[in-house]
Amino acid sequence: MKSAPPLVHFTLKSANVKTGAMPVTTSGASTCPDSCPLKSRGCYAKGGPLGMHWQKVSAADRGMIWEKFLGQIEALPSGQIWRHNQAGDLPGENDAIAPNLLSQLVRANSGRHGFTYTHKPVLDSQSGPVQKNRKAIARANQLGFTVNLSANGLRHADELAALKIAPVVTILPPEIKSNTTTPEGRKVVICPAQTRQNVTCATCRLCSRADRSAIIGFMPHGSARRAAGNVAEKDTERVG
Repeated sequence: MKSAPPLVHFTLKSANVKTGAMPVTTSGASTCPDSCPLKSRGCYAKGGPLGMHWQKVSAADRGMIWEKFLGQIEALPSGQIWRHNQAGDLPGENDAIAPNLLSQLVRANSGRHGFTYTHKPVLDSQSGPVQKNRKAIARANQLGFTVNLSANGLRHADELAALKIAPVVTILPPEIKSNTTTPEGRKVVICPAQTRQNVTCATCRLCSRADRSAIIGFMPHGSARRAAGNVAEKDTERVG
């Protein structure tokens, strides 16, 4: 059974100072997987103006139908960088990616530099359509739409990187505030927009590069930063 296309809100020019002036989208909370430990507590997107906006998108009070959204992406100039989902996850309910919808998005992005993040399950230790999710994510990256695998900490980041299907990002324990390495020695670069003035997602573009070797680390931020930091600390402490 195919998933119904989600409503998506499209903003042509983000007003977020860290994101920078580029197109961004927001998908409803139904796309977020139960496998994400931040879903109940710790998600930065639930606070502040973004949280209020996300609630309206999730309630279908804002947003556009999938076909119109794809048209907005196809209308972007060639080479345009844009971020899919400042809140929300890849199309598909809960833990499952809807491969047909993701394929449509990948085609719409052709010639542009779209990127996003996902917590959809891809590890054998997780439940859900793991193998189908892996295949859909790998294909998206191969075809020019960058999907970053979101890790819950440094050990989880190693596990995701070992799959070799997509670039990896991770939340960090609160005590880490500079570049570091994972337990298996992979390089972790702190998000430049968090550590350097006058750097935004629009100017940095590291997250849009599917071919990078470094893992990008995000220091917990927003009203839920303490809960997010706790998730990263637990991942650091767990055994293998």
